[in-house]
Amino acid sequence: MMEYALDSRLVADLGMNNGDDTGFYLRKGFNVVALEANPGLCRKAGARFADAIAGGKLAIVNAAIWDQSGEVTFHVNLDNDHWSSIETGWAGRDNSQTQPITVRSMTLGELFTEHGVPYYLKIDVEGVDLQVLEQLNSLALLPARVSVEDCRFGFQYLDILASAGYNGFKLLDQSTVPDLRDETNDAAFPRGASGPLGDEIAGEWLSYDDIVALYAATVRDREGNRIADRTHWWDIHAARL
Repeated sequence: MMEYALDSRLVADLGMNNGDDTGFYLRKGFNVVALEANPGLCRKAGARFADAIAGGKLAIVNAAIWDQSGEVTFHVNLDNDHWSSIETGWAGRDNSQTQPITVRSMTLGELFTEHGVPYYLKIDVEGVDLQVLEQLNSLALLPARVSVEDCRFGFQYLDILASAGYNGFKLLDQSTVPDLRDETNDAAFPRGASGPLGDEIAGEWLSYDDIVALYAATVRDREGNRIADRTHWWDIHAARL
């Protein structure tokens, strides 16, 4: 029987990038483990969050989350670091320039063993989100809250999350995040930030059936055809209620 880390005060930020989400979680009073494969971004975040690191509130892990531990080739996008990815097609979209580097790879279970199971798991790892979600069902203790950046596998994401025991769901239109407020400092979220935690997103948690119906009417139909304009994109939030 699966259990959930309802009392944890840890957030796992998978895909830290420039650290804006990590900063938000720290302001909320959480401890954070932030994973980022790009060593240059890790160095910048290390300077930005030096006090949090020194105080034991933040651990930055320079690694790529993957389905096996060891090493993996990671493609750093030189034009847009948000697009950097293990997946070459994802990293080099729109004919952008990439640089391959070798980085440590680790599984979700390995990350949790080393740093603890988080209350909230943010997954935004550019093209390998599915490989991360698929590992949830192999773990005995799971995060109480999960978010993942939507893509063409959205229906599959919802199926995996439901099979892992999550029974509350929300969609957050990421194009609206800069219009929302970070209540911890009464400021707007930076553009590109993931935005509020699931419990703070407007609206009630929806059942699996209701979120599938909403997704099929809002994002893409059940045949995979996109409904929404390309200026809109979503994070799927899931909760164990």
